[in-house]
Amino acid sequence: MSNYIKAELYRITRGRSILGNIIICLGALVLAAATFMQDLFHPNYLTVASTFPMMAAIISIAAGSAIGKHYAERTAQYEIMDGANSHKLLWYRLIVYISLLTVAYFIPVCAVMLIYEPTEKTLAAIGLFYIVFLRMLFSVIGITMTIKTPAGAMVPYARMMIENIFAVLGLATNEDKAFDMTGGIISVFKWFPSTECTLVANGMLDSDLIIKALIGFVIEAALMYWLAYTSYKKKWYVRTTIGGHV
Repeated sequence: MSNYIKAELYRITRGRSILGNIIICLGALVLAAATFMQDLFHPNYLTVASTFPMMAAIISIAAGSAIGKHYAERTAQYEIMDGANSHKLLWYRLIVYISLLTVAYFIPVCAVMLIYEPTEKTLAAIGLFYIVFLRMLFSVIGITMTIKTPAGAMVPYARMMIENIFAVLGLATNEDKAFDMTGGIISVFKWFPSTECTLVANGMLDSDLIIKALIGFVIEAALMYWLAYTSYKKKWYVRTTIGGHV
């Protein structure tokens, strides 16, 4: 496994200067700062909750783009030709990108929240945010490795835009609410990251919400893992041109 991880880290940094890597790290820190844009003077978990899903989607695009480039340049074919273990291919990519983006983005955000408000509520919110963060990364890595094109990186961003619309309209105050999220098909959106973070922003953080977020993550992570693994075993490819096919 360590050789797989070393190879992935080499592939990420190959062809980039030290300055290029520094710029990428600074970009992650800029996104971390932008997470507090709702209220820069009160950087608590309530402020973070309203922007975190979108920022998590944006930062996850970095992982999707790097993996998508691997397929676009056809270098991924050598892994398959060499008979690399599909499970190891999945796990080392998950380990590498989750570790890098946790250090570059998530930990700085958590540090600011804890410095400003070191409470049990903040720790609980950090736990929920990390579940959402992992869910987004599993989603983008799973989708990109399933369809094997750079276009996979944009899927979580489009998804989060749709989720935000439903969360805002469904959890608004009575006079602004567009629909009820308590029943029917619409209630499915209560299990999505944007809705969970919107509930946190509305001061509704509790253990039930964290458990629901964890269950949603486990289900989606298992689905994404199965899709990516199956695509490798059955050699699925998706062409994103007109007339393309799987």
